[in-house]
Amino acid sequence: MRKTLAIFLAILTVFLCFAVCAQAGAPETEEEVLISAQGGVEDDPEDPENPTDPEDPENPTDPEDPTEEEPTQPTKPDDPSRYAEMYLISYWNVASPHVFIYFENITDHDITVGAYTVPAGRAVSVATLGISVADGDGAGIYYNMELYRIGKSGTYPLVVSLHKTVSKAELAKVTEFILHNNHWDFFIFNCGWFAAECWNKGGGSYLVPITVFPSILRLEMVLHFLSSSGKVKLQKAERNEVMRQHNDKKGIYLTVAVDKSL
Repeated sequence: MRKTLAIFLAILTVFLCFAVCAQAGAPETEEEVLISAQGGVEDDPEDPENPTDPEDPENPTDPEDPTEEEPTQPTKPDDPSRYAEMYLISYWNVASPHVFIYFENITDHDITVGAYTVPAGRAVSVATLGISVADGDGAGIYYNMELYRIGKSGTYPLVVSLHKTVSKAELAKVTEFILHNNHWDFFIFNCGWFAAECWNKGGGSYLVPITVFPSILRLEMVLHFLSSSGKVKLQKAERNEVMRQHNDKKGIYLTVAVDKSL
């Protein structure tokens, strides 16, 4: 009896082992096959933790706005009727008056007076000199000599002056005259004659340029065309701005005046 029961239990055990092995080797279900083939569970498109939007909101792909260029300030247009302030100035110099012409640049760019370039806002004096300059420079046209000398002394007594605003065309006429009249003599073609001719070329009220002595031109200014008297506010000139004009085979050019002429 016991032997029969043992045999029965052994057969039952073998049968149960075959059943378990068969279950383990059974094919996967459709759902299990799908998961295995994809390597894992598919992302849920509605899952907020895994957005499917390819664009990163922190790194937008929109093109950058073009850089806005600063508007260029328009250059102030020239007024051809107003290029410089012209002054005819006479002051007493030792035993006789001296006369010179003075220009202030009222444009926003360089202008040319004779052979000299005047920056915007700056000024230049022009005169013929002979006795008061050194032999190393010689008699003729000088630029800024008066501004340098007066700037050092701070005074120029018994001043008489005439004033006019000159146009671009009038300044060109003055420049042409200066470039081709680089000479001086004591009686006729002196500082008075030169300054009066510059004044006339610049459209000022006509002055007789045959002066003989500068005192005659000074008297003419006082009696007929005086527009102001007293001290005109003149700009100062630096040492290297005092120039001597030359007209020779090299052409028309400027050199810095020698120390003895100052």
